[in-house]
Amino acid sequence: MTQENESAPVEMSVLRQQFENDKAIMRRFGFKFIEVAREGLCEMKLAHNKRDLPELARLGHKLKSSARTIGALSFSDLCEALEAANANGDWAAAEAAIVRLPLLLDQITNQLNREFE
Repeated sequence: MTQENESAPVEMSVLRQQFENDKAIMRRFGFKFIEVAREGLCEMKLAHNKRDLPELARLGHKLKSSARTIGALSFSDLCEALEAANANGDWAAAEAAIVRLPLLLDQITNQLNREFE
């Protein structure tokens, strides 16, 4: 089991609580999130290339709650930042989130791979 700390991209206590510490269900939902998030990031890249801030916000909103469900709170916060960037017309804030999301998803993937190996 991984050591929990503030820098972990997934707060495993949230995942455990959400799925009553059922490792099989935790694993399934964790890896399903990664799959859906990868698809979402591909869509975000297209929206980013088009400078489509409303679409980035929509895609961020779509991933936000599933990220919270598995305890990927920093990822969820970045998705929320995309929504706020759209509301404020702040392209620079959206770009800052877009840069960080793939890196964070890699960290989430690595953590869950270690957790469920």
